[in-house]
Amino acid sequence: MSHPGAAGVPRAGGLRRAHWILLAAIVCGLALLGGVLFYLSPVLALLDNHDLSPGKPLVTPAATPPPLDSKQRVNILLLGSDNDQKFAQDAVLSQTMIVVSIDPAKRQVTLLSLPRDLWVAIPGHANAKIDLAYKEGGAPLARATVEKAFRIPIHYYAWIGLNGLIKVVDRLGGVDVDVLHPVLDDNYPNDFSDSGYGTERVYLAAGPQHLDGRHTLQYVRSRHGDLLSDFGRSVRQQQVLLAMQQRTAGMDLVTALPAFARDLNGHVKTDLDLVRLTQLMLFMRGLRPTDVHQAFITPFVRDAVSPDGQQILQADWPAVNAYLRQLFGGDLLP
Repeated sequence: MSHPGAAGVPRAGGLRRAHWILLAAIVCGLALLGGVLFYLSPVLALLDNHDLSPGKPLVTPAATPPPLDSKQRVNILLLGSDNDQKFAQDAVLSQTMIVVSIDPAKRQVTLLSLPRDLWVAIPGHANAKIDLAYKEGGAPLARATVEKAFRIPIHYYAWIGLNGLIKVVDRLGGVDVDVLHPVLDDNYPNDFSDSGYGTERVYLAAGPQHLDGRHTLQYVRSRHGDLLSDFGRSVRQQQVLLAMQQRTAGMDLVTALPAFARDLNGHVKTDLDLVRLTQLMLFMRGLRPTDVHQAFITPFVRDAVSPDGQQILQADWPAVNAYLRQLFGGDLLP
């Protein structure tokens, strides 16, 4: 005999079963989330390493980064420094300055090298060599200096130290480069001595070479044995960047990203977030060599002496500006 209303009352066993299913789902979800965070923790730690330049004024970027789903150009200022133990870690010159300009609409990338000895106006400071901007104000001032001098909006930056380059090249399994001419440097800085001082002899033969991290650093950093001095070094730096990009072509970057992050933690500073970094890495991996344009302003600069007696490079700014309009079109700052 049935009781009125009994059919609408859930059984106690059913409630307990639903409760345990829900609890198990929550536990599984938390475990999955914890696993993802553990997997990505090296990446998150790396991306949390911003260049805040304690005690130095923060300079606001001139341009807001484009949305992730846009086809607008994205410009990244790539900085490299000699940051061995003989220098204060928060006051190093930028020996490398390359604007990496990514045009998603055309699937093209432009690499624009900026000479370290170029004489420019540094916001809030006297005119100086452009490499001084990073020393005086970190990435924010380096960014503002490039924006002021070249009218290129810098949306992100990435700084890498000596050991960072060595580690990323070794993680890639080395790079293949065609050494344009022999590199012979009897006064190469011995970066890995206990004191950071001293020199060593470096020799790299001309022709195709497979370089590990330490020899790659020597290749991109040496300038004493190059007839083109810093100009030749800029060419070699871009050559290595292209070789590194080619090495990533067959890699599963999503799987490899945490390993790279562990290697680079403490050797890299950037304001790229995880989503943008992953997006850019996947974009770069799919590029062909013909999609990358190498650019230099060296034809438009000349040797000069600064008012305080330094050997500098002086730009022909009308010629530089015309060249930048060819490269960036209407994407320059007003």
